[in-house]
Amino acid sequence: MFLNEPPETAFDLRFWLLGTHVRVSPWFWLISAALGWGLVMGADTRTGMLYLAIWVACVFVSVLLHEFGHVWMGRLFGSHGHIVLHSFGGLAIGSSDLDRGWKRFLVFFAGPLIQLVLFGILVVVTGLVMPHNLAAPEWSAPGGAALTFLLEINLFWPLVNLLPIWPLDGGQMSREVFSGIAPQNGLYASLILSAVVAGLVAFQCIFPEALGRYIPFLAGLGRQVYMALFFGYFCFQSIMALSAVSAARRRRYSDDEFPWER
Repeated sequence: MFLNEPPETAFDLRFWLLGTHVRVSPWFWLISAALGWGLVMGADTRTGMLYLAIWVACVFVSVLLHEFGHVWMGRLFGSHGHIVLHSFGGLAIGSSDLDRGWKRFLVFFAGPLIQLVLFGILVVVTGLVMPHNLAAPEWSAPGGAALTFLLEINLFWPLVNLLPIWPLDGGQMSREVFSGIAPQNGLYASLILSAVVAGLVAFQCIFPEALGRYIPFLAGLGRQVYMALFFGYFCFQSIMALSAVSAARRRRYSDDEFPWER
């Protein structure tokens, strides 16, 4: 996942929507298709590819809506951003360029929030009860599959995004909270929390029965190697960021020493 805008390519899709410039990297389509490749399994090629296309379209709409949540909240505070969809999600560039931590917190929160609002609207309007197995829609009903995908993406993805893990939205929100409480050590504390939570989630994805004995819901998720690698990488990122912050703090304190204390 990027925090900085990824480089442009000749194959990027570019367009304007609701006064906001949007750029979509070709890697976004490829990774989205890879995440939904299991939908092709167990069906003939034509049907499988149809459902894969529906999945990719649902991911595109959901992630784009998520980024618009950031952009619209930023506009309320006078910050104007643009959207980039890349391999591991999206970015609302410039939407959080604000001078107050509470404003940045709300901008980060707006992305997951607008997805949860969409989820609530879909449930209320359709009157559906979510199926037990969201990953196995009925192949004979493309419309029902699209609704199932949208329900899944706009419930589980924003909830995961709200975990206090850097650089997810929840991790950036926790950074603002800790920095507001302890300006000198807030970033350091948020990264410690990020590393611990990401490590626990990765551990749970590999050994679902370990924490599942205490939290039954977790045991039902089963072993998920991809998610373990995903959160393991976030844990590694947080540890490396902690190391960089520690080094910067040591240099700062060293520079503050008097000559006779060096």
